[in-house]
Amino acid sequence: MSTTHDQAMHYIYQQVLQRLLDHMNQAQRASVQLLVQRMLVMGGGADNIGAFRVLVLQGLDSRSTHLLACLRAAQLIIALRHASTFRLQVLVARLPGLDCEALALHERCFSALFLQDDPRVELLRADGGQLGPFGARSACSPSQTSEAGKAWLLFGHLTGAQPDVLLGARGYVELAASLAQALGDEDGANLLVSAIAPTRLHHLMAWGRRCLRHTEHLTQSAGTDSVVSWAAGMRQLGDALSDPLRSPSTQPPAEGGRVVRVVSVEALLPHPEQAGPLERMLGWQLTDTCQPQGPAGLFDPLPLAHLHGLRAQAVEQNSYREGAQAYFAGLGDHAMPWPQGAVLRNEAQERLGDAYGVAEKQLQCWLFKPFDAHGRNLESFVSSSHPTMRVALPYLHRALQGRPCPGPVSQWLTETSGLTLEQLRAVYAGTVRPEVRRLYRLLAQRDLWLRRVPELACCQGRGQRSAV
Repeated sequence: MSTTHDQAMHYIYQQVLQRLLDHMNQAQRASVQLLVQRMLVMGGGADNIGAFRVLVLQGLDSRSTHLLACLRAAQLIIALRHASTFRLQVLVARLPGLDCEALALHERCFSALFLQDDPRVELLRADGGQLGPFGARSACSPSQTSEAGKAWLLFGHLTGAQPDVLLGARGYVELAASLAQALGDEDGANLLVSAIAPTRLHHLMAWGRRCLRHTEHLTQSAGTDSVVSWAAGMRQLGDALSDPLRSPSTQPPAEGGRVVRVVSVEALLPHPEQAGPLERMLGWQLTDTCQPQGPAGLFDPLPLAHLHGLRAQAVEQNSYREGAQAYFAGLGDHAMPWPQGAVLRNEAQERLGDAYGVAEKQLQCWLFKPFDAHGRNLESFVSSSHPTMRVALPYLHRALQGRPCPGPVSQWLTETSGLTLEQLRAVYAGTVRPEVRRLYRLLAQRDLWLRRVPELACCQGRGQRSAV
């Protein structure tokens, strides 16, 4: 029975490989042969390749798709030529969250590559700094999603009402936390690959190391020379972000003896415009509401456009549409279709709700920054968005000061902001620990491309400016 099953699976894998190669052009097939050679060398030869594990960071852009197809073809070729082949882990990531359309797109690709039922392949997804099996269910539990949403909103209230900050470099800390879990196991990967360009990957790693050097008081990492220790240190920064009012743990992360290499396969990948037949075979067809952004397509542009639209409407006295369109125009790809109007607003808000459990009214509250600096903007926020609460302004201040106040007032504050009273009072009084504020400033300086964003008024005068 087992022999018959193995023979049947062997035949299926042969068919999958042949179909893959038939849909590749000559350059792509040459890329696969180069990958086969490199995997055998890095894996210690044909006798040891079965113990070699490869972790691929899977984004939503076409280059990530081509990379996975080439890796799968190389895996199957080695299996047919030798007694065993390397193990493949696929970590699907999309920041701030993996939406239904992106999920379906990945599922079509995985089905075409016959990944789900192959014991040599493990499919994973990253959500809010957590790691879980790939599928429709988030890696975060409802309570973890709620806590992640509170931490995300608190970060926004303390770094200013800028969408590019709220959905910017902070996302890399969440992604690194998931990577740390994938790499931290004793049976974890020996090789980490992605479609991120070598220069951008180097920039990302260097930026992370600088962040860790400037926040040594928050981490107990043994070093940042290896990608394992780098990810472990970034995960500790994520722990500080998730609960900034609590003192960080002093327990250093375990430092294993396993060496994980980071390899760029940029030179081996064909140009996207040459991969039409392969993309059709993989079912890779992007829709208006499912577009990639950022390195390797790891970011979802819709939630960011949504925040720009809300900011234009609430703060800049323009229309929601103008704010969203201005963001899309800045992406530089005018030939790419983008959703507009209610489609954008509803879909983007749903994605933010799935990722962080936040409501639109809580985002509008964040845009006004009503609690910072002892409630400097509280009156204008209430007058603009909640005029019926103007009579309760004195009680709102009392609640934020920690003084007795009616229960409905406290409930209104927590529901409107999405934060706990403890967090609101920390923002109001400015009592967040200095080392955490420094981390906030570092993350607030970079957008999703790690480009510098304008210095924020909320960060000026609270310590020297960082060079990160």
